Amino acid sequence: MNTRERTVSAAPANGQRRGGRRFLLATTAAVGALAAGCAGTGHLSAGPARAPASLSASAAPGMRMPASEQTAGPSASALMVCSPEIRKDVTSILAPLKVPTTTTSWTDHLYTCTYQLPTGRLVLSVKESPDPASATAYFDTLRTHLGRTTALTAAQALGNPGYESADGTVVVLKDGKTLRVDATGMPTASGPHQLSRGDLAYEIASDVLGCWNE
Repeated sequence: MNTRERTVSAAPANGQRRGGRRFLLATTAAVGALAAGCAGTGHLSAGPARAPASLSASAAPGMRMPASEQTAGPSASALMVCSPEIRKDVTSILAPLKVPTTTTSWTDHLYTCTYQLPTGRLVLSVKESPDPASATAYFDTLRTHLGRTTALTAAQALGNPGYESADGTVVVLKDGKTLRVDATGMPTASGPHQLSRGDLAYEIASDVLGCWNE
């Protein structure tokens, strides 16, 4: 079970404090869904999957992409953010009155899945870069765009570079793919556990990374 050190509005999960900050444990429902739901999804390095008919691909300005990649759709790992497994996790964590609907887009090698919830929007995206240097540049540029951020520890990001913004966005870089979970469109406290935007974004990012690491 993943643990994370951060301040939350709910009571401490285990009643203990360390360093003056509370520890948030991943919710039991989310962990159960994750454990049961990632089989057969493929590792992060899985090859490109065919893009859904509703999506169109285009190369980023100034970026040279192999011809085969210019027409390819999102990889199987990118599609994971909108998969039934992650949808189930979102539903388990937030327990909405209505099952969330999703909309997707694929442009400039950025796959985006937006969860439309009764209380707001939760946006998951994966940027697929052609090489490590481009991935790092995108990761760093995004951090600058988000403004004030805090680095995630290696444990928090499951061994990958990552950071979070104060308003509820978590970003993690893994194997040339940049995962972004944006909970800024959600209430300040969500779900039965009254998760802050930052905690919600982290919980979902952890679930996606858990599937990618299988």
